[in-house]
Amino acid sequence: MKFKLVVKTITTFVEVILTLILLVLFTAFALKPTEISLFTNSLILVMIMVQLYTVNVLLDMYEKLDKVRKR
Repeated sequence: MKFKLVVKTITTFVEVILTLILLVLFTAFALKPTEISLFTNSLILVMIMVQLYTVNVLLDMYEKLDKVRKR
């Protein structure tokens, strides 16, 4: 893969931004629990974040397997 570093950097950056947004949304939901849309949006963002984390983990595994194969 040519763009491993770029993909990993972008996904990490997006994860950090999503974490901040999630904290704001969960705080807003805690302050106003009747707004169920805030909770729904938070859960959707959590699912996106899990997918980005999975991409990072799979890239790490791919790199380690590639190093083992080269030996």
